[in-house]
Amino acid sequence: PGLRPFVLSDVQLTGTRIGSGAYGKVEEVVVPVGAAAKTIYPILQEGDATTAGLPKATQFVRKCQLMSTLRHPNIVQFLGVAFFPGSRLPALVMERLLTSLHDLLAPDPPPPSGAVTPLSLFSMALKCSVLHNVACGLAYLHERSSPVIHRDLSARNVLLDSEIVAKIADLGVARIVPHVRAAATMTKGPGASVYMPPEAFAPSRSNIEKSKYDASIDVFSLGVVTIFAIGEVFPCDPLEHNYFDEKSGVLLGRTELQRRSHYMRNVNEQLRACGQLRGDHPLIRLIQQCLHNLPSKRPGIGEVLRLLDEARAGVRDEGSERNKRELVRALQTQPRNQNLEHVFRDLVTENAHLQSRVQTKDREIARKDEESEREKQALRQELKRKEVDLAETRQQLIQKDQETETEKQTLRQELTRKEVDLAETRQQLIQKETEMTRNKAELTRKEAEVTRAEETIRREQQQIQEMRQRETELVQAKDREIALLQQQLGGKSASYTCQVSGPGLTSATVNQPTHVLVQLTDSSGRPHSLPLNVTAQLALVSKATRTKTRWPNESRVSVATTSPSQYEVSYTPVSRGQNKLHVQINDREINGSAFTVTVYPDPRQLGHPVTVTGLDCPYGIAFKSHQEMIVSECGGHRLSIFDIREQKIRTFGSCGDSPNQMIRPAGIATDDTDNIYVSSNHKLQKFTSRGELIKCIGQEGSKEGEGE
Repeated sequence: PGLRPFVLSDVQLTGTRIGSGAYGKVEEVVVPVGAAAKTIYPILQEGDATTAGLPKATQFVRKCQLMSTLRHPNIVQFLGVAFFPGSRLPALVMERLLTSLHDLLAPDPPPPSGAVTPLSLFSMALKCSVLHNVACGLAYLHERSSPVIHRDLSARNVLLDSEIVAKIADLGVARIVPHVRAAATMTKGPGASVYMPPEAFAPSRSNIEKSKYDASIDVFSLGVVTIFAIGEVFPCDPLEHNYFDEKSGVLLGRTELQRRSHYMRNVNEQLRACGQLRGDHPLIRLIQQCLHNLPSKRPGIGEVLRLLDEARAGVRDEGSERNKRELVRALQTQPRNQNLEHVFRDLVTENAHLQSRVQTKDREIARKDEESEREKQALRQELKRKEVDLAETRQQLIQKDQETETEKQTLRQELTRKEVDLAETRQQLIQKETEMTRNKAELTRKEAEVTRAEETIRREQQQIQEMRQRETELVQAKDREIALLQQQLGGKSASYTCQVSGPGLTSATVNQPTHVLVQLTDSSGRPHSLPLNVTAQLALVSKATRTKTRWPNESRVSVATTSPSQYEVSYTPVSRGQNKLHVQINDREINGSAFTVTVYPDPRQLGHPVTVTGLDCPYGIAFKSHQEMIVSECGGHRLSIFDIREQKIRTFGSCGDSPNQMIRPAGIATDDTDNIYVSSNHKLQKFTSRGELIKCIGQEGSKEGEGE
């Protein structure tokens, strides 16, 4: 259904086959146009193909839609689609042209030797015009809003009309209608291998610049068409193929231009025959740039048009119109039926032979005259260049003499200046020696002053040592005062006390994070103080080496020495809750004695000693905050909260039949959510901060006082 807008009616086959390729055959048909005339057009028809599936049919319809929008003097006009009896496959109907560029350059069968052929009338001016037409057609395709890449540009797809105007044909046919026999004739490239660039044959893992096709593939094909059109020899050599390593996917060392160097000799011969051969000829530059191995190095279609315009401007146009008319007449009268060819062959053989000899002789004479004139011109230019070089050399010698004299004068002036500098330097040296004598005397005087200063420093150091000794005595006296204050606090410290034997690990349980003071006392009663800022689980601290060992919770520890026997230890915790204080004791003065570690609230934080009264047999103590501590009253069967700052007591819980009853509460602990744990009478109770019972673990004992 998608082809219905393009289907033509009253299309008749004439029975004349124009040509065939890997993807179909081209036959002549007659299509009525207007009311009184018949125009002959060629038709592209698929032959001997299997039934195409829906994706191929859809692709064919889209190509027809694309070709119906192409309108350009150098693009073969697409007329529509036709179906013929005996075939279910559609045929593309396009305008009929005179011949193809390939048939003009390489007719099959080849004409007899010495015969006048259309190729002999194909002048250099007409060749440049045809190549310019092809470039204009490519420019139209490449510069559309949605660019079109031909991918199969070759001399067979460049058709010529009766005015020798070139038009591009077979746009995308190879991609639209694939043929089951195409695998035998196609390479990895999209079109004919002779016209394809290296990237068309590269495997997917190739390391060349690009693996996708772009507009540069058509520019490369145009370069090959240019070699064919100018050199008049089809660039097909079996040795050109298989220049890719199939295993590694690497392009072999020869460039595309090197591979086609023997065809470039034909191009040079044709340019020499018409007097156009020179190293920088626009056609030579065009071929060199178009055949570059890397796509990014090839020129754009605009640069191609510029080079072709330059080539057309440099070609002599005498007799171009006459050659065109004769070429068209020769193409129109060229027999298509091989059976009639012998009728005309004998008539034109002798005339063609004579004309060919005359033309060859004329070309040879003209070539020799041009070569002689070029040699004379080259000799004149060489003589003129040598005269200029001689004058420049004479001028350089004169300039060198002048520069030498100037350099001599400069050296004399430099020598005079250096002699003056030497005299000044000698005078400065005498002044320096005098100054050094004065400096030696000054140095002797300052050394005496340094000796006196060192004696003064020694006396001051001795005084500092005495002051440090007095300071140590004052610190020890202060430590004894702190120990006395701690004994006057009156708080229970049973849950904080532990015994250790000898030097080793000392630990005490810290139930509530706060600022505490750890007091170490040996068997003789001599105190050792270590203030700690307890904010979380602590770590091992070596008093001798002042090093630390971190626990698994990665608590960060810093130790600052305040005196030979005191250290300030600060900790940055990861979590709060039940904490352990660990102190590594390694003091030579108290080595081998028994120690008692007692942890008290730091009196420096409280500001003054605190005496708590009114408690009935206090047993356990836990800190609820920095201002409040909880006391378990074993005799009163209750808990009390003591406000340290206000020095007031309020009852937290009491005994009775209520769910939060307590019998002989003993140990107390808190966690980081302010919950309170109480051990009493063979059970453990968990309370909220408001005194509500949360959980009870264990059973009451059968004997009074057990489990306390």
